[in-house]
Amino acid sequence: MKLFQHHKPAAILLAGICGGLNGYPDAKGGVIAYPAPRGIDASADYQVRADNKNIFVYKTPVFSMATFSFSGEAEVVLDVKRAIKRPVIRPLALGIKPTVEGSTLRFRINHPCNLAVEVDEDLHRPLFLFANPPETNAPPAAGPNVRYFAGGKIHEAGKIELKNNETLYLAGGAVVRGVIRATNVSGARILGPGILDASTRVKQAKMVDLNSCTNIEINGVIVLGSYGWTVVPYLSENIHLRNVKILSWRDNDDGFDPDSSRHVTADNCFFRTKDDCIAIKAHGNWGITGTTSKADPKRFDTDDVRILNSTFWSSEWGHALTVGFAIRAPSVRNILFQNCDIIKKEKGPALSIDNHDLGAVENVRFENIRVEDGCDKLLALKVAFSAYSADCPYEYYRNNANRKPPQGEDWMKVVNEKHATPRGSIRQVVFNNIQIAGDRLPDSEIKGYGPANEISDVVFQNITFQGRVLKSAAEANLKIQNASDVRFENMAINPP
Repeated sequence: MKLFQHHKPAAILLAGICGGLNGYPDAKGGVIAYPAPRGIDASADYQVRADNKNIFVYKTPVFSMATFSFSGEAEVVLDVKRAIKRPVIRPLALGIKPTVEGSTLRFRINHPCNLAVEVDEDLHRPLFLFANPPETNAPPAAGPNVRYFAGGKIHEAGKIELKNNETLYLAGGAVVRGVIRATNVSGARILGPGILDASTRVKQAKMVDLNSCTNIEINGVIVLGSYGWTVVPYLSENIHLRNVKILSWRDNDDGFDPDSSRHVTADNCFFRTKDDCIAIKAHGNWGITGTTSKADPKRFDTDDVRILNSTFWSSEWGHALTVGFAIRAPSVRNILFQNCDIIKKEKGPALSIDNHDLGAVENVRFENIRVEDGCDKLLALKVAFSAYSADCPYEYYRNNANRKPPQGEDWMKVVNEKHATPRGSIRQVVFNNIQIAGDRLPDSEIKGYGPANEISDVVFQNITFQGRVLKSAAEANLKIQNASDVRFENMAINPP
């Protein structure tokens, strides 16, 4: 049975789920193997060749990773250091079926793509394989406003302060250890197929912190081992990620957190995180008890965020695609998740909106999403009060190091008081062409905080499980509480 059907023209689809050609020529050009950096351990689980060129395989505590660039067509050969019975190459929508010869896998690719290779359902030793398009925009090492990190080396960069109109370039095979900071910066770029590495860090910190920035491009880079949030635009505009790979396995390692920002895009990216892959927020001061700030609260609104043509593996914590928790501005609006593959969601919901504050989340679309495997909850829409809420008393507040646990009689008094006051809202949400695979239909829930029905106008269109259309909340295994105007229309907006 064909589980995944596509609702875009073939050329657009290939560009979406394979990483996109972005104007690169498709003529035969061969494979480019990046130099192996000295001092980096190689994986003991895999060896990789592409058109008979050895591709260095990086070792991490929970997966292996390899990357190269090519044009035309290439044969990929994986030597796996254990027996193979049931290999799977994800996203499944690509339809890549490897041949197995003993402990060797072979397959061919003819477009750039970001892949996960899973052997016999071993989630602790997958291989992430990134076949990049050839570069056409690499700056010269001595170019003006260029900070260049050469391949085949480890660069102990420390804190990198990004400047106006500067290009930070990480060549293939470069491993750059440091963090990137930018405040009031415009026109900067972070480019190249190299690695921004946090795997040796012992303290939590944001990896790429963009504060009050405009017109920033991040293209092609691999971010490895974040300990803390990874790429965080705050009070920023026109921030664009393309073919960025974020791979991590440590606490609070959110992949991409657009926060109080506008006109933000992530396109053709790949995320593997322990916490949220995507978390769209608005960390204003709206609702915080005792605040004296006179700042316009609408300054902290989030507007026009698009997550497109990307692939997600969300492991133990968090969600794959989420809006929330922090909705501390008047609104988070005009959010689009489109043509994405959620290849793993080990725990928690794949798609979610969590509003624990007083603002409004509105006009959110989840469209053409393929959910493959390991999903115990498909979606969750919640308006809530918790220790994460801005109006939580400080003695219980999540960011108070000496906080009391949110439990007991005194905590329940606080909770009951909040039930009597208005909270935030979620409205105008569309789930269109959501395709669910796996061996069982996961649970879903829509839950407002009180009888005011803070959640409203939620539409489900063409939701399928193993190819079968789910025509009602009961069929979709969806529980609804304190919400209004939740409906199944069973008609795709973008039919094939």
